[in-house]
Amino acid sequence: MGRIFNLILIVAMLAGALVTYDMKHKAELTADHVASLKADIAKEKDQISLLRAEWAMLTQPARLEGVVAKYADHFELQPFAPTQIASIDQIPMRPADAPAIPVKDSDPLGQILAKLESSDDPIAALTKAAAQ
Repeated sequence: MGRIFNLILIVAMLAGALVTYDMKHKAELTADHVASLKADIAKEKDQISLLRAEWAMLTQPARLEGVVAKYADHFELQPFAPTQIASIDQIPMRPADAPAIPVKDSDPLGQILAKLESSDDPIAALTKAAAQ
């Protein structure tokens, strides 16, 4: 009876050791995966900061001025004149028979515009939409 009990304890000990080793191995694999993901995230953040720096360099007014001057024949741009500014009265209104703009459920601005168009009092509708 004592030998059978010892044999059962040895088998239980071996099973426990195997389960413990398997858990340790899975934890190490998961830790390696997490470290890999963190490295990928760091690379992406570096890439984003590099792209932001490049965008800032490309959109500098002095650089754009040089590009416009260099390719003036291609762009055919004219200097901006103050007479090009229109007043609100000069902007044509949308015709009444114009098709309605489709509103997506996930577009909050579109929902606000739809409420404004369907409301008799647009100021009250805008105030209510802004409060939400």
